[in-house]
This record gives sequence, structure tokens and C-alpha cells, in this order.
Amino acid sequence: MVWLKTVTIPFSPFPFPVLLGISSHLKGIGSKISNMFPYLELELRQAEIDLSAEEYGSVMFFLFAFYFSVFSSIVYLFMLKLSPPNALIAALTFGGLFSLMVFVQLSVYPKIKVKRKVRDLDRNLIFALRTILIEIKSGVSLFDSIGLIAQGEFGSVSKEFRNALEKINSGTLEEAALEEIATYNPSLFFRRTIWQLVNGLKAGAEVSVVMKSLVETLSKEQRNQIRKYGSSLRLLSLMYMMLGIIVPALGLTFLIILGSFPQISIEEWMFWGLLVFVAIGQFMYLGILKTNRPSLLGG
Repeated sequence: MVWLKTVTIPFSPFPFPVLLGISSHLKGIGSKISNMFPYLELELRQAEIDLSAEEYGSVMFFLFAFYFSVFSSIVYLFMLKLSPPNALIAALTFGGLFSLMVFVQLSVYPKIKVKRKVRDLDRNLIFALRTILIEIKSGVSLFDSIGLIAQGEFGSVSKEFRNALEKINSGTLEEAALEEIATYNPSLFFRRTIWQLVNGLKAGAEVSVVMKSLVETLSKEQRNQIRKYGSSLRLLSLMYMMLGIIVPALGLTFLIILGSFPQISIEEWMFWGLLVFVAIGQFMYLGILKTNRPSLLGG
């Protein structure tokens, strides 16, 4: 039933059942919006958002219309006291901009969730595979090793293996259950690892040999990512020097020189503007560092 779904939607002031009930009357528009995003259905499935593309599109449109009407009304009433002739234009402008920002944020929300899930999967994957390898070498079966990972603290990897165990316990073959959790998984490393494991099982290869090869392959990829990240840090360190040292020093020097001319007046807000620019640059730099961090190390 639709009402049993529990999904967190950003910027929604309504409980999810209420939001879904209201937006269900807008499925025609939701279908057109979903057609604007060809991969929305896949992204929703990978992000584990239990909605169809049509339902999510109708939610996007409803929240867009809701925030447009609310903010337009607030700005219009406020502007009536300050500048009545410009009240309508200001209301439509601010309401449209804010509601458009909400719409864009909702459109990228599944991608953000998928990206977080991928980083969590990649961060825990090597440790989970090493644990399975140790268990198999100790004489534990692959099924029991998967159960150990499913009950462990390996983030999204444990969750994926729990899904595989549920399918196996319901009668699905082990290889088919592993293939199914890999098919729609957003992590390239996780998909490749599971498919190699399944191919090894189908070929009748020794499981310990397959797992050892998978661990060695991922460890090598991890070292390659670290090496590339170390090389990129040289350029990033130069960028940090530019933003944190050179730009502020040259900016202050330039303002002091301009202040020596009587025709040019240097205001206090210029120094505050320089400070804000440097602060924004620092936050952007930290964001770039986190984005470029190797995925197999997490972040």
C-alpha cells in the first residue's frame, strides 16, 4: 500500500503520507516532469527511495507550487507597505527564485543520496571482503560468511548482504541473489566484485582463491587512487596558498595603495568583503579536498 511507504523528502513541511496523498492528484504533471529526467527511476531505486518516477515528479511539482504561492504571498504583503507599485513584480521574482531552488534541490536529491551510498559502500568494501576471506580460510562456508558481514558494522555493505540473505532464505539460489543485489547497485567496485564472485562460483572455482583475488585487486586500486590523490594535492596546495595567503596579502596591499590617492575613498565594507571572499574560498577548498578524496578510503 502507498501509505506504508516512509520516505524523507527535503523541504517538505508535511508528513509524508499527507504529502503523497496531495501530490497523487498531480500524477499527470508528475509524469511530464519525470520525463525531463531520464535516469530518475534508476536513481530513485539506487537511492532506496520507495517512489516511482511519476510519484516523485508530482511531489516535486507540488512543493514547487506550494513554496511559490507561500513566498510570493509573504513578499507581496511585505512589499505593499514599502513599495506598492513594485509589490507584484517583487513577489513573483522572489517566490519564483526560491521555489526554483527547491525544485532543483529536489531533482538532485536522489543523486546526492546515491553518491553518499557509493562512498559508504566503497569505504567498507575492502574490510568486508577481507573478513569473508579470513572466514572462508578458517573453514566457514560462503553463506555463513555473508551472514557474518550482514550482522556486522560494515555500513551499506552489511545492508546489501542482508538483502541477499533474505532472498536466499526465501528460496533464491545463492548466485542469483548475489547477482540481484549487484544489478542496481550504484557502486562500480561493489558490482564488479559481486559479479566476479558469482562468475567464480558458476565456474566452480575455489571460493578462497576468488576472494583473495578480489581483495588484491581492490587493494591495488586503492593504492592507485592514493597515488593519484597525492599528485593532485600538489596543485591543491598551490591553490590553497593562492586563496589563503597571496590573494589576501595582495588585496590588502592594493587597497592600501588605492587609499593613498585622495580621489579614491576606501570604505570599511571593502575589507569585510575581502574577508568574506577569503572565507568562501576556504570552504570551497575544503569541499574540493573532500570531493577528490579516494572513494575506497571513504570521505
